[in-house]
Amino acid sequence: MIDLLELQIPFKDEYVMRTSRDKDHGGGSIDFMQIAKLSGIRLSARDVEFEIKGDLSVQGLAHPFESLPTHFASLGMKIYQGTHLIFPRVNLKASPAKLLQGHNVFGSTNIALCGLELITNLAASMPHLFNLLDVTNTEVSELHTTLSVRLPTESICKQVIAYFKNISHGQTKATKSNDYESTVYFNRGSKHRELCIYYKAFELAKRLGEIQRKLRVNPNDEVLLNQFAILNDKRLTDFANNLLRLEGRLKKRFLKDNQIPINFSALCLYQQHYERDGANLIYDLWMKSFDDLLTALRGMEMNIYDDEHIFERLKSHYYSTTPKGNISYSKAQRIFGFYRRLVNEGYLNVFNSLAKRTFYNNLILLTDIGISKSQLQNLTGDKSNVIPFYKVINIDFAQQRPDWYVEPVSVFERQNNIYSFKQVANA
Repeated sequence: MIDLLELQIPFKDEYVMRTSRDKDHGGGSIDFMQIAKLSGIRLSARDVEFEIKGDLSVQGLAHPFESLPTHFASLGMKIYQGTHLIFPRVNLKASPAKLLQGHNVFGSTNIALCGLELITNLAASMPHLFNLLDVTNTEVSELHTTLSVRLPTESICKQVIAYFKNISHGQTKATKSNDYESTVYFNRGSKHRELCIYYKAFELAKRLGEIQRKLRVNPNDEVLLNQFAILNDKRLTDFANNLLRLEGRLKKRFLKDNQIPINFSALCLYQQHYERDGANLIYDLWMKSFDDLLTALRGMEMNIYDDEHIFERLKSHYYSTTPKGNISYSKAQRIFGFYRRLVNEGYLNVFNSLAKRTFYNNLILLTDIGISKSQLQNLTGDKSNVIPFYKVINIDFAQQRPDWYVEPVSVFERQNNIYSFKQVANA
C-alpha cells in the first residue's frame, strides 16, 4: 500500500521573481505579501517593529505549517518562498489511505488515486491559493510503500523487531536511537530512503486512545465520532493484530536513482504502463528499498518463543502500582527473562551459571504460578525453536488486504464534484 505521499506543487511563473542567478540554478522566490493578499493565507513574522508614529514594519515573513481538515483525516500543507536553488512551491503531505478511508491498516497502491486526493482537498480547502499553482508540474518528493507480515503472536512480533535492531548490510544500518519495543528504524534522516519496521496493532491502539481522550472533551464532535467508529471496527482491529509492518520511505533521490519519474502525472502514466502485464510498481519499489536488508537475512536463524501465555500468567501474579498510579510489570519481566534462559540454555546450564540462591528464588516464583518443577527440569535448551529467518518473515503479496477490502473512491467523486485537473494524471 501507499502509506504516505508528499507532493511539491510549484507556483505559476507569473507569481515568481527570478534573477539571472535564480535561472542558472533553477530557483526563484515569491512575494509573500502578494500571495497572502491573493490567496488569504496566514503568515507569521520573525520581527515586528512599531514606530513612534504608530506605523509598524514586519520582517522575516514565513508560512507556518498548516493542517487542513478533510473528510476523514488532516492534510499537511506548507508554502516555501523559494531560494536561488529551490523553486517556490506548496508542499502537501498526508496518508492517502487515511484521507480516503479513515485508516491506514491497509490501502490502495494506485498513485493517481492517492495523489489526486491530496490535490483535490487542497483545491477544495484553499481555492484561491490553488489557482496560483502550476499543478501540471507537481512532483513526488516522498512516497512510503508498505507491506505487512502476519505473525502468530504479539510476543513474536516484538522478538522479530528486537532481532532486526542488530542487523545491518551495505548502506542499510539500524538507527542507534532504536529504544522502542514496537518499532525499529534504518537510515533515519537519509535523503535517499529510510526503512521502518513496527507493530501495527500498537499504533492503532495508540490512535484510538488519542481519539477517546479528545471525545471526553468534545463528546459531540462528529469528525472524532466518525474516526472512532472506523478505527474501532472489530474487523479492522482483528486484521491489525499480530501484523508486522515493513515500510520503505522513498525520497525523490531514490526514485531518480531507479529511473522512476518524479513528475506526478508522468509517474501515474508510468505506473499504468508498468502494471499492464500484472506487475505491481509499489510492491516492486518496496523490494528495491528492502533489498539490502533482505540480503542480510539470507541464511540467518532466529530463536522463536511462542510462550506469551507464560508471560500473561506472570503479569497476573507479579505487578505493583507506582506512586503515579500506573501498573508496573518489571518483576514479571525479570522472571520471564529467567524462564527464557531455561528454554534457550536448558535447566542444568542455567543452574550451573547462577548463584544457587538466585536460581532457586526465581524457580519458586515460576512454580508459584502453576508451572511444575519437573516441566522446568525437562527444558534442555534444544534447538527446536530455532528456525530460518526467511520462514519468519514470509511476505504474502496476496494477503496484504482482507477479502472484504473495496478500493476506495474519493468523496469528491462520490459527490460528482471531481476537479477538471484529474485529467492531468490521466486517471
